Amino acid sequence: MLGAQELAFMRRTVFYAHAKPTPRRVIESEVAAPYDTSRFRDRYKGSASDRREAEMRRESTRVTVSQTRSRPKSSMPLPPWAFDDTKVIRAIATLPEDYQHWLRYAYADSREWCDEQGASVALWRRFEPTIGSVQDKTRKTCKGLAHLAVQCHKSRKNSGKVAHPPARIQQLLGVTRASWDKRWCPRWSAMHDIMNQLDREALEALWRITG
Repeated sequence: MLGAQELAFMRRTVFYAHAKPTPRRVIESEVAAPYDTSRFRDRYKGSASDRREAEMRRESTRVTVSQTRSRPKSSMPLPPWAFDDTKVIRAIATLPEDYQHWLRYAYADSREWCDEQGASVALWRRFEPTIGSVQDKTRKTCKGLAHLAVQCHKSRKNSGKVAHPPARIQQLLGVTRASWDKRWCPRWSAMHDIMNQLDREALEALWRITG
């Protein structure tokens, strides 16, 4: 079983494997190069202004300079870590679908609806057997709550912030404080417990493949 540091490392690994590289910025100086005749083999004698005027009147001037070459670049088209990133992405694709959807949605910042929906379905599949026999309206509300729990859990894992505070959830459900405390708050907490377990399972499965 992985500890907190190993789990945090695996989360960063997934994030960096999907992060886009930052292009290198080259800032050139705005200062103009000074006029220099020190390397002219056949320069005129006299003051700098006289030499400059004389050189401008000449049809050609021999200049000795070092060969100009472009900055050497690596023959490797990709950075070395790109191969490790590819390995991680491919490893995720071999995991069970529940793990794939959650890892891509939570840590790869996937904008694909199939990943967000897949993570919600994974949570619902684990949570539904725990609610027992309830009315269809309650069951439907729990499904919607599962989607919000997935969004909230992603925010918790990445930033530590609560995307949907309990007071806001209670307001969305339109229930009284007593009903929230007795029925809905335990369900909300249970969903986060399930997401914690799903998160650990997915990261540990990825660790076993890439470790």
